[in-house]
Amino acid sequence: MVQEKNNYCLCSILSDILLDSKIIISQRDIAQKLTSTQKGFKADDNKIKEFMKKNGFEYTFYWWNQTPLNEPDSLLKEISEHQGFIGLKNHAYRVLEFEDPMITVLDPANCTESPRDFSYSYLMHMLREVDGGFGLIKYIH
Repeated sequence: MVQEKNNYCLCSILSDILLDSKIIISQRDIAQKLTSTQKGFKADDNKIKEFMKKNGFEYTFYWWNQTPLNEPDSLLKEISEHQGFIGLKNHAYRVLEFEDPMITVLDPANCTESPRDFSYSYLMHMLREVDGGFGLIKYIH
């Protein structure tokens, strides 16, 4: 899951999640389907929802302060049961597991390294500091 370009962290994560379901789409092809910004790609618009839906997935993005029932920990449990990521500022991390209070993620910019752990309290602090959110991806086919 090495991101192919400096701003392809989200594309890398999506490509990797699709590959888990034996769907092979390059990061460049994914980038062409998403809304680009100066520093990456929008995680909270209809283009990403439509792209994932066309490939058999349901996609929902939640800002850190707009999670269901205002319980980010429940959302993280759901993400770890399915697929998803955490977005911090302009970078995304693929969520591998959430065992309260630790979240294990892969960083597409440094995927040759071991997975990284965040404490839940540190993650919430960072989300409040830099703004960010959660991407929940469920396979529906």
